[in-house]
Amino acid sequence: MVIDFHTHIFPDPLAPRAVGALEKSSHTKAALGGTRQDLVDSMRKNGVDYSVNMPIASRPDQTVSINRFACEVQQKGEGLLSFGSVHPSFDGWKQQLREIRAAGLKGIKLHPDFQGVFLDDPSMVAVMWEAADLGLMVLIHCGMDVSFPDLHRSTPERLHRILPQLKGATIVAAHLGGFRYLDDVEKYLVGEDVYLDTSYTIGKASEDQVRRIIGNHRSDRILFGTDSPWEDQGEALTHFKGLPLAPELEHAILYGNAARLLGLASGV
Repeated sequence: MVIDFHTHIFPDPLAPRAVGALEKSSHTKAALGGTRQDLVDSMRKNGVDYSVNMPIASRPDQTVSINRFACEVQQKGEGLLSFGSVHPSFDGWKQQLREIRAAGLKGIKLHPDFQGVFLDDPSMVAVMWEAADLGLMVLIHCGMDVSFPDLHRSTPERLHRILPQLKGATIVAAHLGGFRYLDDVEKYLVGEDVYLDTSYTIGKASEDQVRRIIGNHRSDRILFGTDSPWEDQGEALTHFKGLPLAPELEHAILYGNAARLLGLASGV
């Protein structure tokens, strides 16, 4: 069984424009069109049982509409779950977090580069702490974003700096803790009480280093993810299974660890 812990979809009317704009800014061709049906079809084709949508409130005024869409994604099912998102500059972010929890969503996504706020800014830490207090997970984009190659708002070192303030919080550092920052991941995050997802990293980084990070980090703190539509789910699974890992660890990363966080059956 497989859970893709890190995917992105957009409302059907917005998907072509959103994906097109991101393709242009990132100089990257998307593997899918960015709609719900595109992702559902990909899941069926590639044997993915669940995918988790990770929306981003890039601007404060997007917060409410982003979470409305996230709730719709969750309600329609078909193996799709969703996190919510808040922008730390949105006046009603605390109420939005309460509504996210009430709707049954399990967490929020933060993206310091798109949101224009450094990861270790007090406003970001306040959001993460409030989310944790409500029992919500926090997934954070970490490392370089291909649309913003010159920004350094969300590095492993910045996350390491604030972890003591987030004791007890469930934090997921995307892109194995830092796309294009894996040396710093080994220095600052490996062994810490933080989850790492594999999205947009395996197959794009040194296989030896990826195996070393997975081997040295806590086995119950690694999650399979793709960043779909920016990575094809089938190709990502092929890269992951080619590492290779012990069967028990492979199952934990592909399904068991995420199932525990999301309250799903263990699949054993």
